[in-house]
Amino acid sequence: MNNRDLFSWTGKIAALLQWFLVATLLTVAPYSPAQAQSAAKPLNLGDIIQKSTAGNSAPRSYLKLPETVPVPAAKPAMNQQEAAPGQIAPGTLNGQSTDQNTAQAPDQTPQQAEETPEQQNQSATDPTVLQPMPQQNSPAEPVAPVIDETGVATLQLTALLSEQGEVLQRGVNWRIFAEKRNANGTLQTVQTLDGGTVTVELKTGSYIVYAGYGYANLTKRITLERPGSYSDSFILNAGAVRLNAVASGDIPLDSSILTFDIYTRNDSNGGGQQLVAKNVKPGHVVKMSEGTYHVVSSYGSSNAIVRGDVQIESGKLINVTMIHNAAKVTLRLVSEPGGEALANTIWTVLTPGGDVVKQAIGAFPTLALSAGDYTAIAKQNDAIYNRDFSVDPGLDRDIEVLAEAQ
Repeated sequence: MNNRDLFSWTGKIAALLQWFLVATLLTVAPYSPAQAQSAAKPLNLGDIIQKSTAGNSAPRSYLKLPETVPVPAAKPAMNQQEAAPGQIAPGTLNGQSTDQNTAQAPDQTPQQAEETPEQQNQSATDPTVLQPMPQQNSPAEPVAPVIDETGVATLQLTALLSEQGEVLQRGVNWRIFAEKRNANGTLQTVQTLDGGTVTVELKTGSYIVYAGYGYANLTKRITLERPGSYSDSFILNAGAVRLNAVASGDIPLDSSILTFDIYTRNDSNGGGQQLVAKNVKPGHVVKMSEGTYHVVSSYGSSNAIVRGDVQIESGKLINVTMIHNAAKVTLRLVSEPGGEALANTIWTVLTPGGDVVKQAIGAFPTLALSAGDYTAIAKQNDAIYNRDFSVDPGLDRDIEVLAEAQ
């Protein structure tokens, strides 16, 4: 065979191989990422089913967390009043941890919450029917369909102080109740959680969800129609207040006998005030729903009382300082000026009009009194002694009554 014949046969073989390769490629169905994505069903938080294909590694599986969808909450109608607020940061109030207000949290057991969740500070809204978050698969990395036959849904809950605020990172008390009451007429507690954003697994159905942040709270009815991944946001419309008090002239008061009580204001229908927080100590941060509140400051347990209104704004902390025209006096019954106080003395403090302000027993009782004129009456055995005295704002002093014949 000469060189020309060899070259002719080599060309024919190359052409035959090229034709065979083209025919083979045309018989393979092309892969369409769009078709793979349309065939995939919504992804649930559960086991991911992976299927391997010949010559390719298994597709990467992942869990798609639901996006946060803000749900507006009804704001209570309150009178507005100017204040000098400071901005609240997530999880803190004016740079201080909100955990310091734990002592002022409502004294309410889960059982009490079960009985009246709809009667909380903000009533339950209309049922919220949530839809599972849609699957968003990458066309380049298709995920095999997930079939969830367990009837379990995953719910992510978040809380915000206001519509423009950031998600609270801690300090939220979450309580989830079954929608239907049991035989005793109470709502059964399904789960109780504390923190910021929480995720829970629940059977499909309807629930009553309570979010409490200090004295601010919001209750919703939520329906999980089918298995899947859900999310809901609770906008608490809440702020906070820090209370303190001084005597006239910015003179510090004895904080150990200084307390505050916070009430709602009288409503437009003539309804009375309701106690919100009792015996709040000075300097403590109290978290509350926005609105106007009536504050009563008590210095001691006599007549040194100051009242005023304070405006709470969503997402803000305000500092309030109340002024007392008062001082402390220590009563002493002595045989001579500067002498030792006599024990077992019965004391009565009267106004100039004869009204009883305070009664006490002891050698030297200390009383906080409003500025003004008073009469101290001391009874020792069958003998009675008295003395008139005055109280000046911020001036603490001893009042001596001489045990001498009247």
